[in-house]
Amino acid sequence: MRTAATNYLLDSGVHWGAAPAVKGVRDAAVELLHTLVSVHAEVFAGCKPLLDKTLGILVEGLIDTFLSIFDENGTNELRSLDTNGFCQLMLELEYFETILNPYFTSDARESLKSLQGVLLEKATESVAEAADNPGHNRRPTRGSEEAIDERQQGATAPDELIALAQQYSTELLQQELERTRINTACFAESIPLDSVPEPAKAAYTSFNATYRGSTTPTGSPSFSSRSRRRL
Repeated sequence: MRTAATNYLLDSGVHWGAAPAVKGVRDAAVELLHTLVSVHAEVFAGCKPLLDKTLGILVEGLIDTFLSIFDENGTNELRSLDTNGFCQLMLELEYFETILNPYFTSDARESLKSLQGVLLEKATESVAEAADNPGHNRRPTRGSEEAIDERQQGATAPDELIALAQQYSTELLQQELERTRINTACFAESIPLDSVPEPAKAAYTSFNATYRGSTTPTGSPSFSSRSRRRL
């Protein structure tokens, strides 16, 4: 899981201090989920009663690994987190939480809150520093030169950053759950709609329907072998 988490945060081509505009869930986030899809397929086929426990341990470990990576790289690759980077990661964390909801233990949820707090603190510091030193140490990611959203103007306080991230989530989460539903279809049947946060419920209605009617199971042997190679 550490390799997958490192690839997601550090090796996906995004400079988080000058991130591109938020347009949805990145391919790197879907690739990360493929690791868990592979485990789901193997445990489901080999020892289904252990599925919830196994996935719960992995999800908890994933969030803790994110925290560890931020702590270890806080003075280099992750020293800065601009508004786009903050909103992108917050969107993807909510995406992970929604899809993996049945496997989030209480400890995993506490770790997630801690991680979101780390992101908010880092973004608040970075945005304030950028306002004081415009252009200083800004190494743009492709697309970041056109990344300024009018909604971001003046968003420097923590509550303003949170509100902006929530706005992106409201606009994008449901459509991204729809767009990537085949990639994560193995989780669909275990997701009770009454536990799925709004506005994702509508997406999960078709998410479950697509999974049940799919003729290409995501947990096929070829898919699992490709996913294992990403670990």
